[in-house]
Amino acid sequence: MHHLSIQGSIGLPPAIHPQQEKRFQLGEIVTGRINKFFPDNKALLQIGAKQVIAELQTALSAGGTYWFEVKEGGERPLLQVLPHVSGKQASVSQLIELAGNKPNKTNTSFVEGLLKQQTSFTMPQLKQALILLQQTDLQPLEARKDALQLIMNRQLPVTENVLQAIAARQTQDMTATLNQLTNNLTAESDSATPLKQILAKLSPDGPAVNEQHLIQRITQEAKMGKQDLYLAIRPSFSTSAPSFDAWQKEWLAFERQWTDTGNIHPQSVTESGKLPTRTAVTLPYAALLDTFMGELQGVGKYTAASQDSLQTTLGTVRQLLSMFPERALPEHIAGNLRNSLETLQSVPLVRDMHSQLLKGSIDNEQLLVKTTELLQMLQASSKNEQSKDGAFFKQMMQDIFRQVGYSFEHDIKEANTAELPLKGLLLQHAAHGAEKAELPAQLLQQITGSQLLQVHDEKQMAYIQLQLPGAPFGFDKDLLMELEGRKEDNGKISSDHCRILFYLHLPILNDMVVDMYIQKKAVNLHIYTETEKTEQVMRPLQHKLKSALEASGYHLSSIKYTVSAEAKESNHISTGLVADLSEQKGVDYRI
Repeated sequence: MHHLSIQGSIGLPPAIHPQQEKRFQLGEIVTGRINKFFPDNKALLQIGAKQVIAELQTALSAGGTYWFEVKEGGERPLLQVLPHVSGKQASVSQLIELAGNKPNKTNTSFVEGLLKQQTSFTMPQLKQALILLQQTDLQPLEARKDALQLIMNRQLPVTENVLQAIAARQTQDMTATLNQLTNNLTAESDSATPLKQILAKLSPDGPAVNEQHLIQRITQEAKMGKQDLYLAIRPSFSTSAPSFDAWQKEWLAFERQWTDTGNIHPQSVTESGKLPTRTAVTLPYAALLDTFMGELQGVGKYTAASQDSLQTTLGTVRQLLSMFPERALPEHIAGNLRNSLETLQSVPLVRDMHSQLLKGSIDNEQLLVKTTELLQMLQASSKNEQSKDGAFFKQMMQDIFRQVGYSFEHDIKEANTAELPLKGLLLQHAAHGAEKAELPAQLLQQITGSQLLQVHDEKQMAYIQLQLPGAPFGFDKDLLMELEGRKEDNGKISSDHCRILFYLHLPILNDMVVDMYIQKKAVNLHIYTETEKTEQVMRPLQHKLKSALEASGYHLSSIKYTVSAEAKESNHISTGLVADLSEQKGVDYRI
């Protein structure tokens, strides 16, 4: 049983008692009920679900409920009774009045939410939160209320700037904002160029093509004398393309140069997780690779079925043109070709070929060349998708994290930022007073809000939330992740005991939540989806997932599918993991 000292509003010096097991937060507001009295001015006080022995230094009534403020109490906490009306029980309305406000439906609901979530708060925090709650020129009411409750739950500063950042994070989609800014940004000055470049990486026209993995594949083919990527990239040359011998020589020289600098071989990505970059050594054909990656992204945003259909048609066309170079294509084959090309119109190579067919300005010889080039492009795109293993996505997530600027302040402090990330460029954009600043400011708030909510660290557990732009993954909405795990002695999260939630909005399967629970290397998946076809689509892929997990030392124990209308992607920090956290924290922290 714990012991507390309680004094009246005037305050008396507390008595000295033995060390208590738990400590309150200084200034915290709590409510408690006097259950019964004991001799020597002691009483049984109930706070939440816990009971403590309290030494009374002011007159209280048995059965009475009071608001207390935690004061300095030496080795024992000292609870000071807040002003109250004799004979009346402590109420939310009374607390709001003590904070200098008139109770109404809005602020009563807000304070009730704090108490229900067992959120610790002080009187200054409550006063400031109620002031911000009334400011109608900020976000909509519900967004303000939700953001303020989260701010106080996480013990963040209760300020207008923090409120705007958290509300932006909770209510807006970063992927949509990036797309809008990319479309609206005009190159009015040189300062906009780096911003446009970083936006092109975070808001690409299709699923991301990791430059480093592409370099790895090119160098591997050069060493083996293979020409697949060379033939796919060759049409991107604006002038006459180099011969394969010249191409191979350049890339082998690049690999030697990279090795001579003492760095890791490009082929060693799976062991090291590190790959060469164009800033480390001179990269051959750098501008050309940018063009080719843009082509791959354009192709990659279309479904595999569309790409397969076009490949089949192109294969038939190439075979006919090779066998009968002087004959015109049969009309039904030419019609199939035009229709197949129509579905991939945003790809420049496809668009150019389709236009020439419609105009009739392309002969059989040219058509055969174009058909072969496009087939090579589609095959390169297919291989690019197949090469996206765990190392690829790990590297891509690290790149996106850095490019957004989630570690911007740390990198600046450590002098590690060679090129400004998005957050740094947006701050620079705002400092120069650029026109059309609304979207950059909105995006800056979203990034800052994500940073504030990213990590919640406790003694034995860690809770992490990540918001990443969805476009590089081929999604049209953000990728949201929540991770909770037990901390090891070195402070890292245990990979043997953790839980990860993925909130996804997929192009075909729509909203989905993947709950992954790992215990002793056994992986259990629970997939919540809005449609029954999800299990039908995903079940054939389970063997691939199982093999990949086994290769990493994990065992796929179970997969469960649940069709639910609640399986929706959300910008909000979920109340699931955080609710468990705050409930446990509330009880332990108050007693």
